[in-house]
Amino acid sequence: MRKIILAAALICAPGLAQAQSGCTAYTGTTVQPQTFDQAIASIKPVAPKDEFETSDAYRARLAAAGGSGPLIISKKIEGAEYLAYNADLGAFEVKSYLFDNTNFSAWDTFYYAKVESPKASTLSNLDVTISSSEVTTGTYSAQNGFGAKATISKITRTEKAIFEGEPARYGEELFIANKGGVIGTVPMSVAEAQAFKPQAKIAFVVVPKLPNVVRATYPYGKTTISNPTDITVNSTVLVADIQCGLLMDGTNKVVAAFTTR
Repeated sequence: MRKIILAAALICAPGLAQAQSGCTAYTGTTVQPQTFDQAIASIKPVAPKDEFETSDAYRARLAAAGGSGPLIISKKIEGAEYLAYNADLGAFEVKSYLFDNTNFSAWDTFYYAKVESPKASTLSNLDVTISSSEVTTGTYSAQNGFGAKATISKITRTEKAIFEGEPARYGEELFIANKGGVIGTVPMSVAEAQAFKPQAKIAFVVVPKLPNVVRATYPYGKTTISNPTDITVNSTVLVADIQCGLLMDGTNKVVAAFTTR
């Protein structure tokens, strides 16, 4: 996680304390999250670098296209079981999987898009999958060299994600969690918790960074008799500093904000 951009007065000097205070400042406020598509649409397209344009001028145009402030992007909760009420504790125990429990191949996206910076790891990255969906678009017949035949399903997978970068060290995750994956607790009475859980929402606070948006279309996996699928991935990735995860009620009032690394 990088420096939080927020118009709140911060007293603490250390960088980590500032980041924590920045996320905490959202708690109790009502926000207006955007969908991923709305956030992408808000980033202005940039014309290719002109031969008479310096590299610094081109980078400045790219940076300006990403906007100057944080974006708040909504996401569907990964699973209600990751927002579990502990009656003995009198609080919800929030697990990181509530925000991020689906993978996507950042490396493949950046490779096929021919993006050299930032780099993506083939193992793990600091990123968030906003959505991943598949549609079967048709079938065709095929056979292998031994004459075995199969009906192959053509599938289009659409992935939307936010990518920050490679982890600084092995095993580093987006959120700091305990052994049970809990990133924080949210105190509530039983009655409050019962009313809150069905309407709970989540969102991410992010600040776009170069190259802002990366798109790629590429084949995924190998089609075989034992794996009769022909998958094409359409990937759209917002490159950004992922600063906070927000837990909200049905009116988009933030009840808790969790700082990323």
